[in-house]
Amino acid sequence: MLSRIWSQRMLLLFLLPGAAALIVFNYIPMAGILIAFQDYKPQNGFFGSVFIGFQHFRTFLDDPAFRSALQNTLGIGFLSLLFAFPAPILLALMIDSVRSKSFKRITQTITYMPHFLSWVIIAGLVYRMLAEDGVVNALIEFFGLSPISFMRSPELYWLIFIVVSILKEVGWGSIIYLAAISSIDPELYNAASIDGAGPWKKLVYITLPGIAPAIALMFVLNLGTIVNVGFDAAFNLMNPLVMSTADVVDTYVYRTGILLGRFSYSTAVGLCQSVISFILFFVGLKVAKKYFNYSII
Repeated sequence: MLSRIWSQRMLLLFLLPGAAALIVFNYIPMAGILIAFQDYKPQNGFFGSVFIGFQHFRTFLDDPAFRSALQNTLGIGFLSLLFAFPAPILLALMIDSVRSKSFKRITQTITYMPHFLSWVIIAGLVYRMLAEDGVVNALIEFFGLSPISFMRSPELYWLIFIVVSILKEVGWGSIIYLAAISSIDPELYNAASIDGAGPWKKLVYITLPGIAPAIALMFVLNLGTIVNVGFDAAFNLMNPLVMSTADVVDTYVYRTGILLGRFSYSTAVGLCQSVISFILFFVGLKVAKKYFNYSII
C-alpha cells in the first residue's frame, strides 16, 4: 500500500491544494454548527455562549414566515426539477441532431453565455424587459392586449423564476449531456442504420440509454437541491410586492441572520435545510438505482 502511494506521489501532490482548500473552507467551518444549539453571543465565543438545545428549532418551526418560505422553496424546487432539469437534456439532444458544425458552435456559444453573467445583471435585464414600458409589454400591447405588471404580481413570480433560471443555465447544463452523447460508440448508430432504424429509434434505443448514467447523476444532484433554490436568483428577482411567493429559505436565513443579527437562529434554520438536502440526496440515489439501474456509491 505504501509503495503504491509513493509511486503516485506526484499525482497526490497535485491533489494537495484542492484537498487543503476543501478542509479549510468546507470542513473546519462546520464547527460553527455548534451555535445552532446555543444562545450565541459573538463576545462570548463558541464555548462561552449558553447552551439551549433545540429551542431555536422549535421557534422557527412555529414561525409563519418560515413556513411560508419553506412552502415557496419546495414549490420552486419541485417545479425546477420538473421543468429546469429536463431542459439541458432536450437542448443537448437538439444540438446533437444538427449536422452543421458551425451552427452547433454558434448555438452552444449563445446558450452558454448567460451562465457567465451574474444574477445582478440578469435580474436587471429581466426587470427592464418585464417593466410596464418594457419590450414584453410592448409586444402585448401590439396585439391589442392590456399590459401586465409582471414583477408586481406574486402569482407570476414562480413562473418568471423558473423561466429565467432555465434561460440562464440551460446551455451550461447541456455540456455534460453533450459530452455523454459524444462518448457513445458511433458503430452503434451505423449498425442501427443498417437494420433500418430511423432517428427516433436511434434516440430511444441508443442515445437515451447511452446518457442514462449522466441523467441519473444529475437527477441525484438536483433532487438534493430542492430546498436550496439559490440565494442569488431569489434575492435579485425579489421585491417587496412579491414577498409572499418570493421569500425562500435562503433569503429567510439571510434576513434573520445577517440583517437581524440572530446568528444562532439562522444557523439552526440552515442546519435543518442541509439535513433535508442530505436526506433527499440519498432518496435520489435510491430512485436512480431503481429506475436508472445506476449508483454512484
